[in-house]
Amino acid sequence: MYSDPKGEKPLSPARRLGIFMGALSLCYVSWAYTAEYPAKTIQIINPFPPGATTDIVSRLLTDKLSSLLGQQVVVVNKSGGGGAIGMKAVKDAAADGYTVLVAPPPLVQIPLARKDIGFTYRDFTPINLTAKVYFAMVVKKDAPWKSLEEIIVEAKSNPGKLSWGTAGSGTSHHFTLELFKILTGADLTHVPLGGETPMVTAILGGHISTAFVTLGTVTPHLQAGTLRGLALTSPNRLKEFPDVPTTVEKNYPTLNPKAWIIFLLPAKTPQDVVKRLGEAWREALKDSEVIAKLEKAGFIIENLSSEETANFLAEEHKKWSEVARIAKITPQ
Repeated sequence: MYSDPKGEKPLSPARRLGIFMGALSLCYVSWAYTAEYPAKTIQIINPFPPGATTDIVSRLLTDKLSSLLGQQVVVVNKSGGGGAIGMKAVKDAAADGYTVLVAPPPLVQIPLARKDIGFTYRDFTPINLTAKVYFAMVVKKDAPWKSLEEIIVEAKSNPGKLSWGTAGSGTSHHFTLELFKILTGADLTHVPLGGETPMVTAILGGHISTAFVTLGTVTPHLQAGTLRGLALTSPNRLKEFPDVPTTVEKNYPTLNPKAWIIFLLPAKTPQDVVKRLGEAWREALKDSEVIAKLEKAGFIIENLSSEETANFLAEEHKKWSEVARIAKITPQ
């Protein structure tokens, strides 16, 4: 027989009925909320400028997601702070399923490098790990370095002379620079530029020496010959770029970062809503047209569940925390 909270006497039948009806009411509210969701436009917040990998993937998915969910899904760019501004905005948004974050590795890296940004990856509930994309180390077409080895030799011989562009402190480009320095012993100057598009512009203009940029962003320049690829972080050469060697070939097998694209919600979003969106994402990523567009843009489709994505994020946090430790990156 049930007891009251103090354990002093059995609960009366009326009290037990009240508890049961209260629990039933909560279940009904949850069911009703899910049945009505979504009832309005869903915003995907891209924390980087237009043209970034997060922006590209999001926009390739919106039409299919809108069709599956019965409501419009739109992309809203909220860039700044190397992605931190948009990420914090989603963390602070209502946990009702109408504000979604699309995030790359800086989600776990920024808190390792910067103080008081107001979030960690644990402040979000994953929907789906959608895709990954390789990085390419690029220089402008008439740069003096013809190979990865040549640029490493110069960066070691003239510490700080060469410059490496990033989207900002704590971004994947910054952490890749630190990993590059750890593995090669090269010394390059960090130049934060706010996003991949400005990074490419700076390389083309000769304002910085090099950078690791996602393949989706630099593919048009590599195809046009305005940028020269020195190395790819793929395990094997890509058929699209048969003349660009891999970091594995160059005896740097652990210099293999990839930009991943994950969609997330504020941490306290109801699980029924997380499930509803997860189903939509998984279905969208099985669509042949969506698959073709993502692969054409250079992305590798992952399509992992919320639980699988949560485990992946924990592993990423562990890996980049170790890089931060070795590189002596402390929150500034």
